[in-house]
Amino acid sequence: MQKQRSLRMGISHPPQFQPTITVSKRLRFKATAAATSAAPTVLDTSTFADLWCVAATTTSAYGLASHARLRKIEMWGPMASDLVPVTVQVDWTGSTTVGGSGRSNRVSDTSMGASEPAHLASKPPPNSQVFQWFDVSSGFQICTLAYPAGAIIDVTYDLVVRDDGSAQAVQGAVAGATVGANYVRSLDSVTGSNLPPVSLATI
Repeated sequence: MQKQRSLRMGISHPPQFQPTITVSKRLRFKATAAATSAAPTVLDTSTFADLWCVAATTTSAYGLASHARLRKIEMWGPMASDLVPVTVQVDWTGSTTVGGSGRSNRVSDTSMGASEPAHLASKPPPNSQVFQWFDVSSGFQICTLAYPAGAIIDVTYDLVVRDDGSAQAVQGAVAGATVGANYVRSLDSVTGSNLPPVSLATI
């Protein structure tokens, strides 16, 4: 009886709560050109600093994440028209940068024939720094990607929305933005624009 009454009346003081906003999301990107194992696409912590942002002017934007945790990368590589095999690869490099150390691990898959695209799904190596939460401004390398043109790359990650009143400008160049609008940037926006997001506004 007392419990039922307590549920109706609530409690005598506000309970603790967590104001920090944490979001889990899978984003999809499509390669406009190939990246090879000799010249791969590099993902580092600044990738996730820039990835989701809001425009301040037509040529500047600020990242919304303060911390992130990479859950999984999944890649599909379409077969070539001449059926020459294509390969997708993620290389968890085990960077020796302070805070970025961990076991290296390379995962690769190759297409076969006309009906089997190259496909892989890979998570960061257990106990590595990139398996854990990281500060998006910490500046260490996470992994490198190699893929054919037209490859689809899904990135599943968690992020903490910046809540300390600070602002961090994105590193990649911005053009043609609408002030106040939210954007998801190319996965390689810090150095280029080869991996734009699918079905989302981008700059």
